[in-house]
Amino acid sequence: MGKKVAYNDRVLTQESHSYRNCRDVFLNKLESQALAIGDFTDNTGTATGYIDIDVDLPANAIVVGWKSVVATGFAGDTTAVMQVGIAGDLNKYSGVTTASCLAAATVGAMGNTDTAMVCAAQTVRVTVTGGADFGSITAGSMTVSLYYFLAN
Repeated sequence: MGKKVAYNDRVLTQESHSYRNCRDVFLNKLESQALAIGDFTDNTGTATGYIDIDVDLPANAIVVGWKSVVATGFAGDTTAVMQVGIAGDLNKYSGVTTASCLAAATVGAMGNTDTAMVCAAQTVRVTVTGGADFGSITAGSMTVSLYYFLAN
């Protein structure tokens, strides 16, 4: 009798491509350091402030979305919304750019499908946009998690 093959070890070849079932696919999580208002860089004269996450997103990552646990709302202005991206493309990983971080809550967004693939390691940037001037925001802290698969 031949070797028994577990379901997840079977290679499927019904189409013009072959792939291994879910065994080799893992959802990864990049978690930021605690992001406090005092650590953000104020784009002086604009409504935006940003911080770069300490850990880089690895090469060959396919971003599927992000989640932010806002422990303290980004208060002091009439609005505060956030997006996740990189320098020069602030919403690279944000399918929506209107996730509110004005009050304590858990918010998130699916990834931006046009730019989901990362070919080289990248530094992730979290940007908060206030209603008037970022300098008006006087409080706020959050932790951001980015979820991705690796294409090997």
